[in-house]
Amino acid sequence: MNHKILIALGIVVFALVSSCTKNVKKEQINAIAAQEKSLFEAQEIDRLKGLQLIDTYVNFSKQYPDDSLSANYLYKAGEIAMNLKLGTQSIFYFDKIITNFPTFSKVPECVFLKAFVFENQLNDLEKASRYYNEFIIQFPNHLLVKDAKASLEYLGKSPEELVRIFQEKNKEK
Repeated sequence: MNHKILIALGIVVFALVSSCTKNVKKEQINAIAAQEKSLFEAQEIDRLKGLQLIDTYVNFSKQYPDDSLSANYLYKAGEIAMNLKLGTQSIFYFDKIITNFPTFSKVPECVFLKAFVFENQLNDLEKASRYYNEFIIQFPNHLLVKDAKASLEYLGKSPEELVRIFQEKNKEK
C-alpha cells in the first residue's frame, strides 16, 4: 500500500510542478509582449528598452532551449541588436539560430543578415562576400537572392563609385 501512495504522491507533485512551470512560461511570454509593445510604440528606438528586450528574449531561449518560440525570440534579438548597431552581438544570435534551429523558417534571413552586418556594420568585406555567396548557394530560390547578388556586385564601392555606376546604367537604358 505504501508503494501506491508514493506513486500517487509523485504524480501529484509532478502535476503541480508542471502547472507552475507552464504559468511561469506564460507570464514570461506576456512580459515579452508588453516589452515589445513598449519598444515598438515609440517613434524612435529606445536603446535601453531595446537592450532590455534582447536580454528578455535571450533569457527565455536559455530557459526553454527546445521551445519553438526561442528561435523566433533569438531572431528578434538579432534584429534589435542589428538596429542598435551591435553587429557582433547580432551575428552571435543569427549563428545561434543557424546552429540550434536549422529548420527554423528564417534561417535564410539569418545568413543574409550576417552578410549584411559584416558589410555595413563591421566593414569586413571578405566575410560579407563569403556569407552573401553562401546565401545564394544554399537558398537559390529565396526572394533575397537578387539583393545578395546586388550586394556582391557593389561590395566595397564608395558612394561616389556607386553614383557613377548607376549614372552609366541609366545612360544605357
